[in-house]
Amino acid sequence: MTSDGKYTFSRFSIWFMTLTNLFGKGDSPDELIMKKTPPIDEDIPKKSKTATFSMGCFWGPDSLFGSIPEVIRTKVGYSGGDKKDPTYHSLGGHTETVQIDYDPERLSYKELLNIFWNNHDPTNPKSTQYMSIIFFHDDEQEKIARKSKERVQKGYSGNIRTDIRPYSKFYRAEDYHQKYHLSRNKKVYRAYQQIYPDMEDFVSSTAVARANGYVSGHGNLKSREDLKDLGLNEEGRKMLYRKWKSSGGEKICSLK
Repeated sequence: MTSDGKYTFSRFSIWFMTLTNLFGKGDSPDELIMKKTPPIDEDIPKKSKTATFSMGCFWGPDSLFGSIPEVIRTKVGYSGGDKKDPTYHSLGGHTETVQIDYDPERLSYKELLNIFWNNHDPTNPKSTQYMSIIFFHDDEQEKIARKSKERVQKGYSGNIRTDIRPYSKFYRAEDYHQKYHLSRNKKVYRAYQQIYPDMEDFVSSTAVARANGYVSGHGNLKSREDLKDLGLNEEGRKMLYRKWKSSGGEKICSLK
C-alpha cells in the first residue's frame, strides 16, 4: 500500500466492479419478465395427445418441436430399455427421447411425423443411445407411422433404420438436460425460473418450450410482438428476438 492509499482504492475498485458485473442493472432476471403466469400457459387446450420420438441427441428435437405453435409442451428423457430409473451415465439400453404433448385439433400425428423424418437422417446407423425410433401410443399411431415409413423409404437409396415400437415407459432426463438450449441463454432461462421455480412446472410450460425453440432459431417470428404471450416484458422480448435472429431465425425451415 502506498502512503496515498492508491493500493487500497485499486482493490476496492476491483471488488466493486465484480459486484456490478454480477448484480448490476440489466443483469437481474426479474427485469425481463412480467412476474405472472404467461398468457400462453393460461390458455392450454383441454384435450391433448402425446407423441414420443427418438432422433439422435434429444437437445435439438426438444427445441425443434417446442417452437411449433400447436405443441403444448416437450420434455426429454429415456425410453426403450430395460433399466429402471436410468441416468445419462447409466442408460441400461435406453435411447435419448423427446416426448411431445400437442393439440390434435390443430396438429395431426402425420404432420409431426413429417417433422420427425425431415430433421434427422434415419438411414445413419447409431448406437443405442442415439437410435431413430418412433414409439407409438395406440393402434392409430402405429398404422400412421408404418405408412409414413413406407412412403419416406421411397426417397432414400439406403435402408431406413428407424424402429417402430409400442410405447411402454418414459423416464424424464436429469434437470440439466431439460430445455438445454434455453439454459445456454442464462438471463432468459433464469427469468423463467422466477416464474416457475419448480422444475416440473418449468418443463410443463408452453412459454418455456417456445423460448427454448426460439433461442435455437426455430419458429416463424415476424416481430417481437409475436412473443407477447410468453410472459416476457419489452426488454425480455427484445433479448429473445435478437437471439432468435442471430441463431438463424427465418433461415431455418423445420416445420410441416
